[in-house]
Amino acid sequence: MKKSAIAVVALASLLSAAVASAEFGALKSLGKEAGKAVTTGAKENLLGAITKKLKRVQNEKGPIKFKTGKAEIDPSCDKSMTAIAAIMADYPGFHVQVDGHTDNVGNPEANKKLSQERADAVVKYLVGKKSVDAKRLSAKGFGDSQPIADNKSKAGQAKNRRVDFTVTKM
Repeated sequence: MKKSAIAVVALASLLSAAVASAEFGALKSLGKEAGKAVTTGAKENLLGAITKKLKRVQNEKGPIKFKTGKAEIDPSCDKSMTAIAAIMADYPGFHVQVDGHTDNVGNPEANKKLSQERADAVVKYLVGKKSVDAKRLSAKGFGDSQPIADNKSKAGQAKNRRVDFTVTKM
């Protein structure tokens, strides 16, 4: 009887240890996931903060403007471009996507093409005139698919003709 009682106690101890080990493994896994979530959240907050800085430039220095129907950057935008290049220099590990947008006047396919050409022109300007590393920039044209204002008024259309900057990765 003593041997069977000892065996039961030993078996209970082994089972208890196995359960504790499994729980520890689950907690360890949960801890890793929580750590990833915190890291991801912090990274996203930082990307968002730098994106806001880049957007603020156009509010303070002026929007990036183009000749009507063309991808030629207005020379008056140099102050904004200089400020954008300075922010990028302050954060050398970041990649920035230049987003081109148009209003809804005209053909949607032509607007998408024009928005891509304008985004490409901004990248070319920053690389060629402001010495930003081309590997840190990409361009994407959205055409009239992402309006920020009502296209029924001239004022709304003007707001929708824009270039945005989005930090996409570190």
